Amino acid sequence: MATVNRFGWPDYVVLASVPVISLMIGLYQGLRRRKQTTEDYLMGGRDMSFLPVAFSVLASFLSAISVLGAPVEIYAFGASFWVNALSYFISVPITAHVFIPLFFKLKITSAYEYLELRFNRVIRLMGCFVFTIQMVFYMAVVFYAPALAFSHVSGLSLWVSVLAVGAACTIYTSIGGLRAVVWTDFFQVLVVISGLLALVIKGTMDVGGFGTVWEKAREGGRLNMFSFDPDPRHRHTVWSLIVGGAVTTLSVYAVNQAMVQRYLCVKNQRTAQATIYFNLPGNILTTTILTLLGLVAYAKYKDCDPLHSGKITQLDQLVPFMVLETLGVLPGLAGLFVACVFSAALSTVSSGVNALALVYLEDVVKPIYKMKKGNQMADGLASFVSKGLALFFGALTVGLAFLSSLMGRTILHITLSSFGMTGGPLLALFILAMFFPTVNSWGVGVGLISSLLFSFWLGIGTVISRPPLPILSLKTSECPITQTVINNITESVEPFVTSTIMYDVDNNMTSYSTGALESSTAAHVSRYRYTGLEIYRVSYMWYSSIAVIVGVSVALIVSCVSGGQKNPINPALIIPVWRNIQSLFGKKSKSLEITKHEARILKPYLGMVFKNFNDQ
Repeated sequence: MATVNRFGWPDYVVLASVPVISLMIGLYQGLRRRKQTTEDYLMGGRDMSFLPVAFSVLASFLSAISVLGAPVEIYAFGASFWVNALSYFISVPITAHVFIPLFFKLKITSAYEYLELRFNRVIRLMGCFVFTIQMVFYMAVVFYAPALAFSHVSGLSLWVSVLAVGAACTIYTSIGGLRAVVWTDFFQVLVVISGLLALVIKGTMDVGGFGTVWEKAREGGRLNMFSFDPDPRHRHTVWSLIVGGAVTTLSVYAVNQAMVQRYLCVKNQRTAQATIYFNLPGNILTTTILTLLGLVAYAKYKDCDPLHSGKITQLDQLVPFMVLETLGVLPGLAGLFVACVFSAALSTVSSGVNALALVYLEDVVKPIYKMKKGNQMADGLASFVSKGLALFFGALTVGLAFLSSLMGRTILHITLSSFGMTGGPLLALFILAMFFPTVNSWGVGVGLISSLLFSFWLGIGTVISRPPLPILSLKTSECPITQTVINNITESVEPFVTSTIMYDVDNNMTSYSTGALESSTAAHVSRYRYTGLEIYRVSYMWYSSIAVIVGVSVALIVSCVSGGQKNPINPALIIPVWRNIQSLFGKKSKSLEITKHEARILKPYLGMVFKNFNDQ
């Protein structure tokens, strides 16, 4: 790698301030509420205000993977990914007006409580297990990936950074609970946006202004925003980015416990809906900033690609390298961007750790305690156990981040991709529970397993078979011609900067324009011939949609074969729009009848359901 500006002491000071301030916020929230109940610790007392929760929702999945990966996506494949931001116009209203009202009406704590109310305890535990797989491995790589990338360019020790940031995250999450997580998220998202804007503004100035950026992006074919090709194998189209993207984001915002927990920690349903609507412009803004950063990077390195000129060794180092070249000359600004990346990692991991602690307390520990002791767990003990669980999952995340260094790149791809592979099946599980009153637990269980198996087969098969990707032209015509440049032209790069985007430069080397080096490298470059299954070429943007279709289809078939739902179901557990459609045609499903015992249980918080029962 080429020599670039390294960190100075102002950069280290700025970087260190992020975990220190986050830790102070957590300690403050924990110490000012020493006698907090379990509900205070895990749900913020259900009275948190709009603004910090809205920022926390935005921060939770604005991970370091996104900050490092999205600009590389734009640099290599063009700005078409920005269209994915439009998918929020579909997923946000559905989340706000379909999922949030149901969760609020039931007054649940864990999203998987709903699955036991609708089906049985086995389905609840299956949902809990899938969520664990989804979050634990994702959080580990979220920590490891940015630490590895920045250790190459900043001189920071990989393990010191992982351990220090991981320890701070674990401590403030376990001590302060959800309030600490939400308020640190609020602080961290401001750091993330500040760091991104600093790099975009300084980078734009360096290349001659926004007009120059736009013109170079146009010349290089990076403004390929809208493709209406219906072929699902086309990597990015309007259909895959908006329709497929809507299903993918719905699996995050509608049914992921880290999100559900935030909706339920505010004072009322209207505030919860406002927090998710805040994320509509918020996500469009962050996606736009990341897209601009990718275009600025392309404008800066349009005629001298740093990968093939030997300045970096893999594409996931592009943003860190650009940071040190662009911001390294100004004391503290490079440190601000590194702080931005680690803030994004902290917000994701703290949200996941807190959500896992809640899920295991409510879905595993409390039921086992009641089965063994015959009574409910005391609130003081539950609060202590929840803090212990947060400490455990925080330590587990740091430990798995260390183990990530021992994995091969293919395994890292699969580990990181597991987040997307499990999101679709989980969404299918909740869609079946909410919209299909005739489906039974056998159908849902088999449907979930089938969807998971299909998703992992498709995801792992794609990673292993390495289908060709349409990487756009990158040039080295303005670089000094050295043997290092020539050697780097033929290197294969397999970064893991995003959970769904995997690059294979060898597969697409014939699309590169190497200028004066073209004749020198002809012998090294051969056209790649793909021999894998054609289904592996389907765009990753359709994975969640395919998983939902498989899960719902299998569940309906198995439920039909096994006799359907035989026991009465609470009307409160089914989405009202479905009941309205039934009543429109004068039909009444027997499975939706409510018993007096169920009405008596639900009366305290479902008065309307009880009233309807009495009126019948």
